[in-house]
Amino acid sequence: MYIYLLGRETELCLAELESKNIETQMLLPNIVMSPKLVDTKNLGGTIKIGELISDSISTVGDLQAEIINYCNKLNLDTKFSYGISSYGSSKINVNQFGIKLKKKLKEIGIKPRYVAANEGNTLNAASLKHNKLTSSNGREFIVINTQNSIKLAICLSFQDVDSYSKRDYEKPCRDRKVGMLPPKLSQIMINLAQIPKSAKVVDPFCGSGGLLMEASLMGYSSIGSDISKDMTDCSQKNTAWLKQNFDNCKPIEILPPTDATNANYPNSDYSIVTEGFLGTNFLSKPTVQLINEQKPQLRDLYLKFFENINLQDNMPQSICISLPFWVLNEKVIELNLIDEIANLGYTISEFKSVRRSTLSYHREGQFTGRQIVVFKPNKEK
Repeated sequence: MYIYLLGRETELCLAELESKNIETQMLLPNIVMSPKLVDTKNLGGTIKIGELISDSISTVGDLQAEIINYCNKLNLDTKFSYGISSYGSSKINVNQFGIKLKKKLKEIGIKPRYVAANEGNTLNAASLKHNKLTSSNGREFIVINTQNSIKLAICLSFQDVDSYSKRDYEKPCRDRKVGMLPPKLSQIMINLAQIPKSAKVVDPFCGSGGLLMEASLMGYSSIGSDISKDMTDCSQKNTAWLKQNFDNCKPIEILPPTDATNANYPNSDYSIVTEGFLGTNFLSKPTVQLINEQKPQLRDLYLKFFENINLQDNMPQSICISLPFWVLNEKVIELNLIDEIANLGYTISEFKSVRRSTLSYHREGQFTGRQIVVFKPNKEK
């Protein structure tokens, strides 16, 4: 069995796993268990994946014995680096436990090096990468404290935070004024759309090209367009930079400035994955009036966009779109547009693991959030 440590937006992360046909059982609010193993490389919502090595530990002493027994079977002849991360409610002092474990490992002939967490009871991805804790001579032991027992796993893979950061912050063209889709969320949306590798990803509101970049790295050829020439120029720069800095990139085509509400779409198999215009990127607290003033324009844009898709001879296999909502004084203000879009001739994809209404992405301190919805056209191709 395998465990998946999920990111902050748990519902989105669960829906992403479901879209990859991974059946899960909840252990903790942010940790699930599954018999299926996939790599974290193209999972935007999964921080770590581990393999369970014991699932019914009762005491701290038994936990120590399990780890020692596991290490003894490795037949180590070089220095062994290890760290411990503890999740869930626990009375274990992780640092004290790790130091005591070091002494016990020395007693059985292992040359241990204990890697302590910088803060709290968990190791972050940077520590795992720097200390090589998923190598042949390194391990992160993941302790999961459930209501009934302690489970022990070893980390198999984790998100490459350095690569995400490079794609997010080092690309040559960034524009905070229009907002930018985070790389992890782009990956989640592409996975939610459940696109065959033979189909293309189309982003008709491509902005600076971030989603196209992620699609390329995930093995999809893609096509991007935007109504703004500044944005298509920005996408050209960023996708050229991607090819220079990353291997195994699939082709990305950037079209001339195009209005998504009257564009023509490919004759070959494709899916649309996109973040539409979110309205004003409020950098300071807006009023309800300011928010409401832009809603008619946004509603009109999205309805025309979906009406145009419905006129195409060749329909997309799926449409995963990010729609805006606003958070003001803990009150959520929505466009309330999803049912109207469905009435144009689309079926809303539902997930067994989560309610559709909870598929949202919102960063603390920001006023605009993103509601993620997957539509399937009713009109046959």
